[in-house]
Amino acid sequence: MSRASDPSRDFGLPEGYFEQNAFLADDFIEEISRVDIEFARKNALFEPKPFVRTFERALDKLLAAQGDLDKSIAQLERSAGACAEDHRKKMTRLKQTFATVGSSFEKLETQISEVSSNTIRIGEQLDTVAKEKDRAEAIKELVEFYAQLNEGDTRHLDELLEGGSEGMIKVAHTLRRLNTIIMDNEYSAPADAKAKRQIEIYSENFEKTVLGTFEAAYRDGDVHNMSVSARTLDAFNGGVSVVKAYINQHPFFLSSMISQSQDSIAEASYQSMEGVSDINHLPPPPDRWLVQLYADTRSVMFKDWAIVSKVFPRPIEIMQQLLKRVFEQTIQSYLETLFARAEGQSKLAFLRVLASSHLETRKLVEDLQRFDAETITPAVMVLESARRSGNSSQGLLDMPGDTQTASAQFSRSRSRKNLNKSSKSGSHAAIDDDDDDLDDEAAARDRLGEARSGVSSAVAIAALIGRSEGDNAGVGLLHGFLNRCCDDLFESYIAGGNYMGAEQAHLKEAFRQALVPFVRVHTERQGPSRGKALLGMISSVTGSVGNVSSNAGSGPSAVLGGMAGANSSSSPSSAAGGAPVEPDRSINTSIARMLLQVHAEAIARAVELESDAAAPDAVAALTCQLISTLGDEYVFPALEDALESLQDLRQEPDMAMLGVIRMANVVVRLLQIHFQRAIVPFIGNGNYIYRDIVAEKNQLMSRVELSLNLITNKLIGVCTQWIGGILGKQRKGDFRPAEDDFTAFEMGTQPCRQCTDFLRRVEQACRQNLGAENQERVLADVGNALHRVLMEHLRKFVVSVGGGLVLAKDVSRYREVITSFGIPALNDKFAVLQDISNIFLVQPTALKSLLDEGPLSRLDRATLQAFVQMREDSRSSSLVKQFM
Repeated sequence: MSRASDPSRDFGLPEGYFEQNAFLADDFIEEISRVDIEFARKNALFEPKPFVRTFERALDKLLAAQGDLDKSIAQLERSAGACAEDHRKKMTRLKQTFATVGSSFEKLETQISEVSSNTIRIGEQLDTVAKEKDRAEAIKELVEFYAQLNEGDTRHLDELLEGGSEGMIKVAHTLRRLNTIIMDNEYSAPADAKAKRQIEIYSENFEKTVLGTFEAAYRDGDVHNMSVSARTLDAFNGGVSVVKAYINQHPFFLSSMISQSQDSIAEASYQSMEGVSDINHLPPPPDRWLVQLYADTRSVMFKDWAIVSKVFPRPIEIMQQLLKRVFEQTIQSYLETLFARAEGQSKLAFLRVLASSHLETRKLVEDLQRFDAETITPAVMVLESARRSGNSSQGLLDMPGDTQTASAQFSRSRSRKNLNKSSKSGSHAAIDDDDDDLDDEAAARDRLGEARSGVSSAVAIAALIGRSEGDNAGVGLLHGFLNRCCDDLFESYIAGGNYMGAEQAHLKEAFRQALVPFVRVHTERQGPSRGKALLGMISSVTGSVGNVSSNAGSGPSAVLGGMAGANSSSSPSSAAGGAPVEPDRSINTSIARMLLQVHAEAIARAVELESDAAAPDAVAALTCQLISTLGDEYVFPALEDALESLQDLRQEPDMAMLGVIRMANVVVRLLQIHFQRAIVPFIGNGNYIYRDIVAEKNQLMSRVELSLNLITNKLIGVCTQWIGGILGKQRKGDFRPAEDDFTAFEMGTQPCRQCTDFLRRVEQACRQNLGAENQERVLADVGNALHRVLMEHLRKFVVSVGGGLVLAKDVSRYREVITSFGIPALNDKFAVLQDISNIFLVQPTALKSLLDEGPLSRLDRATLQAFVQMREDSRSSSLVKQFM
């Protein structure tokens, strides 16, 4: 808005007042009436007329401004409508123009497509003509060679041989195609017999010459001539003979064959694995000879790849054949010998050697797979890419079906048959390692001639397989092949449940061997009638131990003596330096640790030897066997012995039974730790296997807990009966001593001393063998039982004045022992018992205040009356009346 048209000036307001964003009517009224307001403030009386005139003038101006604004809005609307109409017309014309241009471009594109199609068609026709021309020239050349050989003329082929490596390869291709012709025309005319004979003779001489050149270069280490000869023979017949020569003359197979002297070295290597049959000895390292053999294999494969990749046109196939010979001949023969030695010694030796050999073999395979992924596969991919680009012009000459028009249909059907064979046999179809088949040169030529058309496709398929396995750059072309080689070595020992059967049998025998000392003593304690079956088990275990030990070079006494020594050395005291525990009468942690150690080793073997899918089931089966043995053959028989030892009430209760409870708890905790550390990592969480094993373990722990509660309750009951038996020996005169019997006044009665000594032994055993909660529970039960027995016991004897002192001394000793228990509830009870003993000490006149005012006032009157009646002077009428 211009300065001339700004309505703010008409009202005397600042310029642009009506253009501000925050316009308020109150502010506007205040601004236009500011002068009138100041004038009104100066006068005492309010005069409205100035305000009225001001507001009237403002209203007139606002109405005039509103009229001008309406006119401006109407004019702007008319202008905007005209502009919008003009814009619409322009857009309509522009759309028509774009439609015309699009139609023109579509027509042009159609014309270009027609021209392109004609051009492509012309190019294809020219390419077909070129191929037909090359094919015709190739057929013409073959016909000329065929005619020359039919006449006995080999000069043209001889001239090609003198042309160096290229000439030799061309001669190889020519002879291969000529051999294909005579094979496809087996029933040809007699006139062609001479040509067939000449081709066969020349081909045989050519192969022998080139093969001799390769062998000489192989011996001299001439890689260039080896490569020329290998590629020539590959073009001639697929390279069967040259591959056979390379592998059979390889120094590795000659040096690794186990001769008579090397067999003695291998025997010494096996004997160096100390403790392989000893269950108490850790598994020894793998066989040294096997480790050295694998190290040599790694070195040979790493070095040979540098030669194979330079010499052979298809190095991946050569490496497959070389690895196949290494695994099937060298490694497998030695493993069979090694396993036979171990199996002849013991089951444990066989399983340990099997697991260590499998681990070393897997390491070898992983190293070879890593070398394959990092070196072999990238190089093969590069070679294959180069071969594909180079074979585009050469592939037409390699088609056997085009060598002769008359045999074209037969050759196509034969090619389809060969393709089916190649797809069934996989990447191994190009080279057969059977020595008998390799000796038959004619059969080998036929087989390799058929497989030649599928070689490139086989390599391409292998590459696709390698890429399809997760598109992982760490997986090479030989990954699956090496896994199969490793699996084939151990399949007969693992598959079909062979390994698990041997492992479970060994585990059963090892558990029984570890339990021999416990079972023998347990059987002796059970007696002949109850221990007949256990005696049979001891005999069988002793025999098996004797056999194993004799094979290992030691007698059965050494094994059993070592086990007993281990038990005795670890059992004299608890972990906290507690009471001695008799090793042969209770649970021993050394045996439990032995069982868990044997089981952990078995799990490690199962995880190593079984597949990833089968390992959890194997671990679960071995764990069930452990739980069953640990419970039914060790813990529960020991607890049964402990419970039976408490049946004889003629002897003081053996507090070593608390040691049995402690050791049972330790064994359960060891099992739980073993479960978490050695079992759960291999079976996982949340699956059905985990749930079944947890249920099995929890059932064992529940059974142990119930048994321990039963033993504890039985022990408390026996202790109560023993205390009652001791107090039953209390004489009637113990609390009516003579006045000069100072011993009774100072030391109390003999039953009291015996009870307190027994209670101290109970407390010591609880402190040494039980936890805080179990200590409080057992000591509280014993203390309550003692209080209950004493309350009944003290009401049976008449107490004199001097006897009251003896009784107070006895109760004080009881209270001292109970105070050492550290249980407040018991302290309160025995404090009341101490007050009851005061009934026999106070004068008759003070008896009523003792009973009514002290802690005894909380007891019922009948109980107090029973104790008062035991006072020697209770029969006096005055005392009875006072109490009543």
